Amino acid sequence: MNFIVISLKKYFFMIIFLAFMISLILFSNNNLIAAQDGLVLWATSVLPTLFPFFVATELLCQTNFTYVIGKLLNKFVKPIFNVPRRKFCSNSFRNY
Repeated sequence: MNFIVISLKKYFFMIIFLAFMISLILFSNNNLIAAQDGLVLWATSVLPTLFPFFVATELLCQTNFTYVIGKLLNKFVKPIFNVPRRKFCSNSFRNY
């Protein structure tokens, strides 16, 4: 009995993965339609919404705007968050 439990624990994820792959092969038509719908949704909704923010963030970081804002906000940010000088703004812009 103990041997069976150890074997199930060892191969549990492999069994689940194989069952998932078999179901993908058996129902491939439905999966392809769902994948196409997901890509269309991403291309028409998510990408146009986030792309301007990615561009604006990169422009702000390349023009040293984050350095200026970090220098201005240093008095307020350092006591509150205890971060090094001018690192708060540049790190917050870079973590998108």
